[in-house]
Amino acid sequence: MVKALQISTIGLGIVFASGMAALADSIDGTWCSERDHRQITIAGPHATLPGGRQIIGEYSRHRFSFTIPMPDADAGKLMALRLIGELLMVSVVASADGTMPSEPEHWKRCELTS
Repeated sequence: MVKALQISTIGLGIVFASGMAALADSIDGTWCSERDHRQITIAGPHATLPGGRQIIGEYSRHRFSFTIPMPDADAGKLMALRLIGELLMVSVVASADGTMPSEPEHWKRCELTS
C-alpha cells in the first residue's frame, strides 16, 4: 500500500502541478463520470466501483487511490483521484510504476434524487 501511495503522489503530482487546492470538506460521496456517467462511491478507505465491486484503497480527506482489480482492462494499474472543489474530482490511471498517467478524467458529485 505504501508503494501505491507513492505512485499516486507521482501521478497526481504530474496532473496537479498547477497547485489547485481542494476546497471541499472531503472526497467521500458518490461521483459520476462526466464522460460516460459511471459512478464510484467513496466512504473513507472503502469504495464501490462502477461495476459494483467493493474495494479498499489509500484514503485521505482529499485523495483516494487504488489498484484496479480484475477483470477490468486496466487491472493492475493505479487509479488516483483528487478532490478539486466541493463538486469536482479528477482521476488519472497510471502504470504500476507510476509512469505514463492517462489524461485526467473529470467526475462530479452525483445529483441526489428523491
